[in-house]
Amino acid sequence: MPKDPFVILGVSDQVTQNELYEAYTEMRRRYEEKRFSPGKEGEEACEKLQEIDDAYRDANEILKTRYFVSNFSNPLQEADDLIRQGKMSEAQDVLDRATERTAEWHYLQSMIFYKKGWAGEARTQLKMAVDLEPGNPRYTDALNAMDRKAQGQDRYRANDDRRYYSDQYGDGRSYRGDVPTGARGCTPCDCCSSLICADCCCECMGGDLISCC
Repeated sequence: MPKDPFVILGVSDQVTQNELYEAYTEMRRRYEEKRFSPGKEGEEACEKLQEIDDAYRDANEILKTRYFVSNFSNPLQEADDLIRQGKMSEAQDVLDRATERTAEWHYLQSMIFYKKGWAGEARTQLKMAVDLEPGNPRYTDALNAMDRKAQGQDRYRANDDRRYYSDQYGDGRSYRGDVPTGARGCTPCDCCSSLICADCCCECMGGDLISCC
């Protein structure tokens, strides 16, 4: 009866591929020097190394098959993994092949659109996910965060019971609209009137603020 490759390598059959490789290299290191020993010790070390190599190959194939079957039965998990790896085109292909448009599907589609810089399309897909599962905090939190970020980009804020909206123009100018408080703003006419009044006061006192008038 063939030996269990995971048992040979001293790991659980639920091990990850990285953990499997670490166990393989560690066990192989124990026998690499002994294979050069003379006589039976060297022969046994070579046989053990061959056994370790075969066990690693078989165990690795088992893990790969298990991963493939798992992702094949759950394409949304596969798409999620691809998105985390930054493989947007591959993730989009997986979503396109999915037969059912669930809330999770729309959520993942939103992530792809967002990473592509398509904020409007991303929000639309995320809103559809929330509508399908309004009680899912994963979707509602993401939608709220997206809306807060959009509001922050509009540079809207409240301060001292006044509301400001700053609209930056291409030349660096900005517009600020305040809620009326009864105070009058300073216009060009106000500036001219103030200068004329100041000039009159100076002339009455023997001075001259504006020499041309």
